[in-house]
Amino acid sequence: MKTIDKIKSKLTDNPIFTIVLFGIFIRFLLSFVYQHITLYPDSVGYVQLAERLLKFNLEGYQGERAPGYPLLLSLSGLSTTVTVILQLLMGICTLVVTYKTLILINIQEKQSLIITLLGACYLPAIFFELSILTETLTLFIISIIFFKFFQILKMQETNFIPLAIISLFIGFLVLIKPFYIFLPVILLSIFICKNKKSKFSLVKYSIIIIIPFSLYFGWSYVNKINTGYLVPTTYYGFNLAQNCVSFAENTSPEYKEIGEIYAKHRDNKISDKEIAMTIWEAYPELEERTGLSFPELSSLLYNYSIETIRLNPTSYLKQVFISWKDFWKTSLYWEPYNFKIPQASNVVLYICYLERIILQLIKILFALLTPYNILLIISNKNIKNASIISIIVFAASILQAISTYGTNSRFSFPFETLMVVSVVLNIFHFVNIYKKRKMIS
Repeated sequence: MKTIDKIKSKLTDNPIFTIVLFGIFIRFLLSFVYQHITLYPDSVGYVQLAERLLKFNLEGYQGERAPGYPLLLSLSGLSTTVTVILQLLMGICTLVVTYKTLILINIQEKQSLIITLLGACYLPAIFFELSILTETLTLFIISIIFFKFFQILKMQETNFIPLAIISLFIGFLVLIKPFYIFLPVILLSIFICKNKKSKFSLVKYSIIIIIPFSLYFGWSYVNKINTGYLVPTTYYGFNLAQNCVSFAENTSPEYKEIGEIYAKHRDNKISDKEIAMTIWEAYPELEERTGLSFPELSSLLYNYSIETIRLNPTSYLKQVFISWKDFWKTSLYWEPYNFKIPQASNVVLYICYLERIILQLIKILFALLTPYNILLIISNKNIKNASIISIIVFAASILQAISTYGTNSRFSFPFETLMVVSVVLNIFHFVNIYKKRKMIS
């Protein structure tokens, strides 16, 4: 018993060591039974851009992807094995950053350690680390951004260097997925609300948006040179068109042919593709009929989508609600039939199923608590950490629903840890209120 007590004491007294050790153990165990690197259709685009980056040649690039994740692939020498090893290390580092963030926002060390270790057991997150997708890198960068953000708020830091650092991380996040360009705007707004009296500080805080927007429009200009369109990625028209899938044919005469082709593939019962991916099934025929390049067709689909949405506002809002609802689902990206040890597949499936149910309940609770957290800001005029998370995640949920329909739950994955943190903060908040009322009574 003394030996067990000593081990227990050492683990609790060295939380970072414990988190790293536990994170390595879980990843080693899953990697051992899986022994597979998962590639998806998205992976091809990232690899193609990474190859161009290695050759320092972007001439003629069609602008499908932003360069953030391909930079990681380039650093790994286009080796999927090296990329996955880097992602596994990022996963462990994310756990450490999460623990430090919990401590920073005044959650006790023991409770922070337990929450972090429970998070380390979430296998769907590790499957992303074993895939050639952006999620692991996105989660890692977002974790660092919020750690630095809460640190600046707590220390009431107005020095240029910490602000420049967080701006650089946000800029890189935007290069991974341009969708996150909304984040620096919200963070700057929070800084302004927190420091209304200091005009000098506001000038310094503006660095929060300068670097991300410079990188956003800088990459857009590269695409402008190559494609003629000032956009961060040339997927924008296809993405918006996905929100028109249920009313594709109800468009103007100008876009009648596009609408009919789109609707035909949507109603094709032979296809086993998800309805959200219909535009990609229709792409070859649209390309053949129009004779346009990918960027040109994307621009045409964008114009088609704007006009079709204008003519069908109610149908569009219904589709946005479906997309918004899907944001709150959980994701599992894996290939169950590619386990090196097949017997482990069902065991892992049941574990993932249970974990996703628990996380789903937490995400629902977070969504239900969001109006309360936002109301706290209005009533108390004091922005709490849980309210900050609620604002940002709620904004992300709305913006992604407006912009596309498809794998919407992937948009929420990088925010899932923050959702858990917010719910924990809310629970502690309600417990404190209960204790105070009990003391008064």
